Amino acid sequence: MKKITLLLFLSVSALSASAQVFSGMSEVDKSKKEGVYTFVNTQEKYARASWKAYLSKFGKVIEGKNGTYSSPDFKVSGISDSPLTLISKVSEENKKVKLFISIATGPDEYIQTGHAKLNETSAWIEEFIKLVDLEEGVRIEENKLAELTSAQSKNTKQAERLIRELDSNSRQINNLEERLKEAKIEKEKILTNQVQNKLDQKTKEEEIAAQKLAVESAKQKIK
Repeated sequence: MKKITLLLFLSVSALSASAQVFSGMSEVDKSKKEGVYTFVNTQEKYARASWKAYLSKFGKVIEGKNGTYSSPDFKVSGISDSPLTLISKVSEENKKVKLFISIATGPDEYIQTGHAKLNETSAWIEEFIKLVDLEEGVRIEENKLAELTSAQSKNTKQAERLIRELDSNSRQINNLEERLKEAKIEKEKILTNQVQNKLDQKTKEEEIAAQKLAVESAKQKIK
């Protein structure tokens, strides 16, 4: 008996863990509603768009304020063969995106804990959760691609900038080399002039010495 009880407990736990759907109440359009809820692994804006698109496959969708969506002719095979009224709300609570769903199957009768169609409803909601996870996976990969593309664009711009800098550097080197050649030529001229200047100085020194002798000779004639 204990083994059977344990197996039943594990089965229920496994179902809850898989479906991630819980019973509860929520305020929708200033009115308390009974139903079920789950948490969606994406941003609120994405969850709202995905839920509206998903819900539209099963009936007319009326979008209200603050993330509310209702369907007066909601119909899902396995849950009901006749149209039902569904009221839902996508909101953010404690940094989590919550999806609340209230499905009326009769007067004051809603799908929640103890309802015969809870498992079918949980499975239907689980399909939506899987879809959102797949969509979120696509967004993650798209973001990675965008980051890589942006990084590549920056690398390309940097490569182009480096080419321009290298070209500018080459021109500077060419200019410096031309100036170096001119400086070397100028240096040779200066050295040549320096040699000539020394020769001129020596010549003048000799001329001065000779002139001094001429002056002395002239003075001697006066005496």
